[in-house]
Amino acid sequence: MKSGRSLQELAAELSRQSQTRKDFLAPQGALKAVVDEGTVKIAGFPNEDALDITPHAHGQLATHLGIPKAYYDRMLETNGDLLTRNVNAWVDADADNKRMVRVLDGRVRAFLSPKFRPLDNFELATAVLPTLLDHKVQILSAELTETRMYIKGILPELSDELPAGLSYGGHERIGGDRGNVVAAITISNSDIGAGTLRVEPGVFTTRCTNLMTLAQAAMKKYHAGRAGQADDESWMVFADETRRADDAAFWLKVRDITVAAFDEAMFRKAIESIRKTTEAPITGELPKVIDLAVQQLALPPALSGGILTALAAGGDLTQWGLSSAITRVANDANDYELATELERAGGKVIALPERDWSKIAAGIAA
Repeated sequence: MKSGRSLQELAAELSRQSQTRKDFLAPQGALKAVVDEGTVKIAGFPNEDALDITPHAHGQLATHLGIPKAYYDRMLETNGDLLTRNVNAWVDADADNKRMVRVLDGRVRAFLSPKFRPLDNFELATAVLPTLLDHKVQILSAELTETRMYIKGILPELSDELPAGLSYGGHERIGGDRGNVVAAITISNSDIGAGTLRVEPGVFTTRCTNLMTLAQAAMKKYHAGRAGQADDESWMVFADETRRADDAAFWLKVRDITVAAFDEAMFRKAIESIRKTTEAPITGELPKVIDLAVQQLALPPALSGGILTALAAGGDLTQWGLSSAITRVANDANDYELATELERAGGKVIALPERDWSKIAAGIAA
């Protein structure tokens, strides 16, 4: 599992953001793209200078206005004046269309539909962290990226000795001689429209400190629903208290689902699924097998070499071995979000239908 912020660091940053973030519900015609000191920014907010735009918000703006992303990015990089003319022309063509604009630290971080229902990271952490700690969950990793929040933990009380045949050599071990498989959880969220709120059960292997999420058992919640309410004069969304009251029941549900992620029957079922994969050998040429798996899992092709190295080092040429190699690479990924995708990919390997696995294992393209 890739390390990130400590729980104390996460809490401090979430608290800071909750005090400084701003939401606006604005007719888009009141906003203008401008070039300020060589940088494309958004102007027109009440009592605000022109604001920088994050890469994610640039992408949302391009999508909303129907400007091809490659062309948008080229203008952003080489001709900011041309980009502002394009943006302002398409914004003015539908000037009354309202957008929710989320701002933090002087930057526009999201350009969203007014129907977007913010499920804020601070409220999510407030809802789930006390529940996790009350149930003796150990938070091993947490992070706030440009677009998402992650909380990852394990429940040592719900574990099983790593059975013979589930070994994965060549890596650091923590715990017993053979290591344990421990129930795990990954909670993630984007409050700027970069993905759903997810509560994902998983397993953590103490022998090689790998985390694997089980996406097929995950709870997902899309950020859509009641539109925000705004004061026409200031544009700022003043509905925080109302929104929190409306969302109270939802956060209770998230807490319940968080607890349910550590259901013992589901954990035992996951162990049985893993055990079966130890009897599914890799029969084809390893480079071809890895390339097919990377393609099937929609992973960056550049990861193939690292996964091949990890698989060879582990010495377990089975479906479980491939899953473990992928999650092993996650531990060393430079990007936290990529690491999380690799942890999900490890779970997807375990869940592959037999027909799909047979093709990958033999190195046979579909």
